[in-house]
Amino acid sequence: MQRLTGARVMLREFRQEDLSGIRSWVNDYDTVRFLGAGYVRPQSWEQTESYLMSLLNGEAGGVHLAVADRETKRYLGQCGLMMIDHTARRAELAVVLAPDSANRGYGREAIALMLEYAFMQLNLNRVFLQVHADNARAIHVYEKCGFKREGCLRAHFYRDGRYIDAVQMGILRGEWESAREDAESGAASR
Repeated sequence: MQRLTGARVMLREFRQEDLSGIRSWVNDYDTVRFLGAGYVRPQSWEQTESYLMSLLNGEAGGVHLAVADRETKRYLGQCGLMMIDHTARRAELAVVLAPDSANRGYGREAIALMLEYAFMQLNLNRVFLQVHADNARAIHVYEKCGFKREGCLRAHFYRDGRYIDAVQMGILRGEWESAREDAESGAASR
C-alpha cells in the first residue's frame, strides 16, 4: 500500500519503532475510556508487543495504518477500517491518537485521508462508526469530516460503573464527494 499523505500527517504501515507510541496511549485512561472492551484492563508491554506484531504481520484484519507526522514520520496514533464488506461496500472506521497528539487537528486530517482511501481505492459506499455519546470532542470531529448521526444504541457501552449510549454515525460516498466538490470550488473562488 502506498502512503497516504496530507498537509501535516501521513497514513503509513506500522513499524517496530511504533511500539513506544502505542504504549503512550494504550494504558492512558483519558484515551482508552472511549475505546472498546479490550482496553478495560491495563495492557502489559508483552501484550502491546503482540498487538503490534499482529499489525506488522497483517493478522489484525481490515486496514490498519499508523498516523504519523509528515515531516518526521513519528507515530501520532492510528486509523483503521474494520469489518470491510466488499459486497455491501461498507466498513467501520476507528481512530485513536496518542495523548500528546490530541487536539491538534491530526485526527481530522487522518480521517479525511482514510475516507479518501475508503471511497477511492476500496470503492466503498459507506463508512460508519460508533462513538460514546459523552465523547463530544470526537462527535464534533466526525461531524466536521462529514459524518451524520444515524441513531443511538441505548446503554451500549459500560464504563466506570455506568451504561453509556452509543451514537451511530456514517458517511456515504455521495455525501463525501459532494463535500469534496464544495471544498474544491470554495478554494478555487478565493
